[in-house]
Amino acid sequence: MAFDSIWQQQLTLVCYGNEFLSNKLSIADWKQHTIFNQHLLQFKDLLSQHLLAQHFEIWLEHLKQQGVTRLSLHSSSLLNEEKNPNPNVELLPFAHFIVSHGPKENTAWILGKELPVWYTADNDYIAPLNQQNPLRDEVLWRFELPAKLTKKIKADLQQPDWEQIEAYLHTEILHSPYAVTQNSSLYKDYIGNCVEEAHETTIPQALLPTQYHAQLANDLLFQLTQLQNTLKQQKQTQAAEDGTTQSPEQQRELLHFSEKVDELFAKLIVKIANHYQTAQRKVTASPLDDSTDHVLEFKSKKQQHQVSNKNVFTLILITLLICIAAYYFGF
Repeated sequence: MAFDSIWQQQLTLVCYGNEFLSNKLSIADWKQHTIFNQHLLQFKDLLSQHLLAQHFEIWLEHLKQQGVTRLSLHSSSLLNEEKNPNPNVELLPFAHFIVSHGPKENTAWILGKELPVWYTADNDYIAPLNQQNPLRDEVLWRFELPAKLTKKIKADLQQPDWEQIEAYLHTEILHSPYAVTQNSSLYKDYIGNCVEEAHETTIPQALLPTQYHAQLANDLLFQLTQLQNTLKQQKQTQAAEDGTTQSPEQQRELLHFSEKVDELFAKLIVKIANHYQTAQRKVTASPLDDSTDHVLEFKSKKQQHQVSNKNVFTLILITLLICIAAYYFGF
């Protein structure tokens, strides 16, 4: 599956779209999100090729009217055994597709393009430069998912163990020698390609809704994006220097590791899209705080012991005085 940057638009569409479907966020507050700059997303039916919605605002409003309660993101590998019912549309091999969850059925929204009947060359036609569309135009095609995929879709909706995911990613790829050149980001929230397109008058927006403070999800997105960029630069250096700095074996290792990073990153994106609200690190108590508590606890017990001894001594003294008074005064 091609690891294209379109996953950033898909991720944002799912996360913010769910906030809209659950009435937690108005679409007017985010439909101009900076990640959609220079992108045009349209929605069509795969069988009829009819245009359903010319913008995701129209798409989401109609889904809500139909009773759709949730969007989710999944790996396109789930569709490997499915047949494209329309040969006039090429479904693109991108890493992810979106699912809308309706009251009766689940519907897939898959990126693809219409094939022109009169153009049969293998490569895409390239129009003259001054006639090209400056926007990236993508179409999401509606495909009714068969019931046999329901279990696979639901599996991605099960709550993940974020602590285990973070530990696994650090063991497998983030502690690799390829990752040592990573730099910390200027932004607390992950903004994806927005940082490249930001202008002085434009404030980049987070890909994840910020009210959940999902710092672990943001940190992992930062780290794996930086690792991907590092690997990309190393492969470009190899190509420029014609492999003179690394042996063929080292080049193969770099390629295999890069493929592994893409594979794990694609899986992580699925987890984040569907469960980013819970992607937070657990707060653990400091050992120093624990020792302080033990000292305070020890002092408290010692003081209680001292108070208890004092009370016993006072009781004995009072009893003794009463006995003396009874002896002398004949009580």
